[in-house]
Amino acid sequence: MLRNEIKYLLTYEDYVILSRRMAAILTLDKHTVSPDGYRITSLYLDDKNDTSYYEKLSGDTNRKKYRIRAYNYNSSVISLECKEKKQSKINKTSIRIDHNTFNKILVNDFRPLSDINNDLARTVFALNREKQLKPSVVVDYVREAYTHPLSNTRITFDKELACGINTNDFFDEDYKSGYIFPHNEVILEVKFDEYLPTMIRQMLSIGYRPLAASKYMLCRDYLKSHSIIINNTQVGGQKV
Repeated sequence: MLRNEIKYLLTYEDYVILSRRMAAILTLDKHTVSPDGYRITSLYLDDKNDTSYYEKLSGDTNRKKYRIRAYNYNSSVISLECKEKKQSKINKTSIRIDHNTFNKILVNDFRPLSDINNDLARTVFALNREKQLKPSVVVDYVREAYTHPLSNTRITFDKELACGINTNDFFDEDYKSGYIFPHNEVILEVKFDEYLPTMIRQMLSIGYRPLAASKYMLCRDYLKSHSIIINNTQVGGQKV
């Protein structure tokens, strides 16, 4: 099912106020493991022409992004996902993969996907063969999430946005990240099916700043601006 998605960039002060208001009327997401929420870490894939990056940059309203995602650094539950954008609506499909498949993809070996009887796995395997789809950047953040049953509404506050700066293997004990927002800004995402409940719409009518860039783009831009390139290349004059 295609869903609506709206994004805002909040100051930390606005986040504190709005999250308290949301907590008073909404239900915490079932995946929440601490008062701060839960950690999401994704390895995004892009091809040799950086198609995903430039489609977003050019404002293409019909595009797809592929990623591998885990929660709270739990290597026993890893998902391969496709997030599809059609005009102003989104859709996500996913399948489970094992840690061995993840490790193979890290070194650009997508062959384990060819053994999985699933359209998404076959598509990603084909894109690696045809367009050299490969690991691009790790995107890491803490999500505080709330839900409302009307129109399947979901409100998320994504905090501590960071990208991997020394490896694409986010399960590596030496994994290090660089933080994107110097003033602790928070990304607010609002997802719903047909309509946004009135009380939530009123809370968002204050005039928060819409966010056009994706987390993927923000993290890619961070790596570029700091001259960081992962895997056997120079990072500030040193190998990683």
